[in-house]
Amino acid sequence: MAGRFYPTRIGAGLVTLSLVLSACGDSSQTSAPATAPTGSTQAEADLVKQAAAMQKTILQGAVAGGVIGGGIGFGLGGSDDAGSGISIGLGAGALAGTYVAFVQRNYAGREARLRQIREDLDRNAAEMQTTLTVMNQVLAAQKAELDALNASIAAGKADPALIEKELAEANGNLTQMELAIDGATKRQSEFTEARTLTIARGQTASPIDADLTALSNQITQMRGIASDLASSL
Repeated sequence: MAGRFYPTRIGAGLVTLSLVLSACGDSSQTSAPATAPTGSTQAEADLVKQAAAMQKTILQGAVAGGVIGGGIGFGLGGSDDAGSGISIGLGAGALAGTYVAFVQRNYAGREARLRQIREDLDRNAAEMQTTLTVMNQVLAAQKAELDALNASIAAGKADPALIEKELAEANGNLTQMELAIDGATKRQSEFTEARTLTIARGQTASPIDADLTALSNQITQMRGIASDLASSL
């Protein structure tokens, strides 16, 4: 990724290897070349796709999918709403184009809003799981490549140019993971804000609390995968 420093473990090996090859002069040309990286895999391509998808907000997904209910404007819509707290910041939310404002505008009553938010949560959970699967696939393949790279560095047989190429690939994958995590975190904020719309009058707990906990756990897993890759560099 642009702007990243070389990772300590492999970067140090690259510097050492470069010095050794420079000292050898022309003799380095007689060394057997290391196997070049094969390039982007399907999993890496899928990671780019999923990272881009995760950057779309819940609101964008809802609008793009034409998820429109029997809208009644910005009224509270019935006695089963969460109460006057829903209307706080409503005008500003509408102007900002928030997910909360979208749900309030298009769904009348707490039950309808709860139903829609749960559907959006389910879709998001499925997309997050797909992203997690792809991230794990990329992590496993990337760690295997980095282990092989470290072995070649230790043996003094690695080509510095190929090391740089492999590092660029690994850092690129880490960047895509970070983008996916960033998108997931923003979605979490959207759903957390929308939680107010699902609370019955006089209650504090929400029917989507378990879903929000599951979402938080998925984000924790995503961060763990990215951290694992970063620590391998």
